[in-house]
Amino acid sequence: MPKFLKVIFSLNFLYIILIAAQVAAIIFLCVYIPSTLPLALAFAAVWILDAICALILFSKKGAPEVKCVWFLLIAALPVVGAIIYLFASSDKRPCGTLKIVCENGTGLNGAANLLCGTTLAGYEDAVYFPDGESFFTAAVSEIERAKKSVYIEFFIIERGNLFERVLAALKKARERGAEVKMISDGVGSAFRLRKKEIKRLKDEGVEIKIFHRITPVARTKLNLRDHRKIITVDGKVAFTGGVNLADEYINIGSPYGYWKDAGVAVYGEAAKIFEGMFLALFEGNCKEIPVPRQGKKNCLPICDSPPLNSICEDAYACAICSAEERIHIMTPYFCPSDKLLSALAFAARRGVDVKIILPHIPDKKYAFEISKAYARSLIPCGVKFYEYTPGFMHAKNAIFDNRCFIGSYNFDFRSTHFNHECGIMFEDEMTVEAEKDFEKCLVLSSPFAENKISPMKKFAVFILKIFSPLM
Repeated sequence: MPKFLKVIFSLNFLYIILIAAQVAAIIFLCVYIPSTLPLALAFAAVWILDAICALILFSKKGAPEVKCVWFLLIAALPVVGAIIYLFASSDKRPCGTLKIVCENGTGLNGAANLLCGTTLAGYEDAVYFPDGESFFTAAVSEIERAKKSVYIEFFIIERGNLFERVLAALKKARERGAEVKMISDGVGSAFRLRKKEIKRLKDEGVEIKIFHRITPVARTKLNLRDHRKIITVDGKVAFTGGVNLADEYINIGSPYGYWKDAGVAVYGEAAKIFEGMFLALFEGNCKEIPVPRQGKKNCLPICDSPPLNSICEDAYACAICSAEERIHIMTPYFCPSDKLLSALAFAARRGVDVKIILPHIPDKKYAFEISKAYARSLIPCGVKFYEYTPGFMHAKNAIFDNRCFIGSYNFDFRSTHFNHECGIMFEDEMTVEAEKDFEKCLVLSSPFAENKISPMKKFAVFILKIFSPLM
């Protein structure tokens, strides 16, 4: 029985069913073609449309997993699937790209300059924040002292206690003549940031833009979201991490237990790169800035600007493959590409200590089921998974030996292929701070428990996993 279910829930079986259905349709039309010629012509037209879509699909660049899901959709829904794909794949022009003109370096620095326009940057100091409250306390303090500019960019901005705190700080900045600009995502902040709050911001002199606003007519760009989390003040300090500007991120009214998050503030020249990221997206063009090299230490800011510029997936793959001692990841969603899955599996088999902490109380049940499905595929390879028992793990940290990435990236397809994202790589004491936070969370976490699931739930998870690259 288990073997039979394994066959039934395999992709190959699904392909066989689809092929058999189409063959049956062809035989039927061939037998009854004299009386069903119009139907045969319609069927042929559908096949031609599907073939054109498939040719377009596989001729373009992109992740194989995403292409396979689109192909399955086109095959399962011949007309509707083809129309959805043609609609979703058009008009994907780059928006808000960054370019620092400098000599291409080697390693990850050189790749970053070619792929996302950033470069190794100097900084004077950095502060690690193990939760949203400490993150926003420091950010609000800096905003209150702003003299020239305050730029704020979040996937979610929601009315509430935190919003009022930030608005009060922005008033003080405006009183000193600071320029204040803000970007919020149209989907992330939908029904959270009302016209009333937007008007209040504008009345205080804040220039606000909604990234890809939801409209009655669906648009192709709706799938490309702005998931970044950035606050820059006077071009001297930049904040980034996993938090959003909403009360649950500082554990006010969190419906998922304790909301665990993380972030970092970087002081010095590196902050100018995050300022450039913001302005490029705000102005909707390619932003060029000078090389910010001066500083006591160096870090590497990175960003993804779909549909063309992306680096995170390749940077993670490189870091995983080069890790020799540890790979420690905290993420709310675990839905990686085959490239990253294979790299993690091989790292564990090489003897690398691979540990991944997921939420215990998820905010999206379907995403949690997908995460557990991918976890089950890696556990036999030696990858250890844990659930953060106090509540929801929303921190987005990845540690590879003495290197750490902190930013807005989830460990999933959406972050590495469809979202505007940002982050920063350190190779100094920030890695030590991130590792301390990981160890504290590990103590509070329980090993991933493999529970038996019903055939119906197994089938539902199977379907979710198929379409996970597009979620």
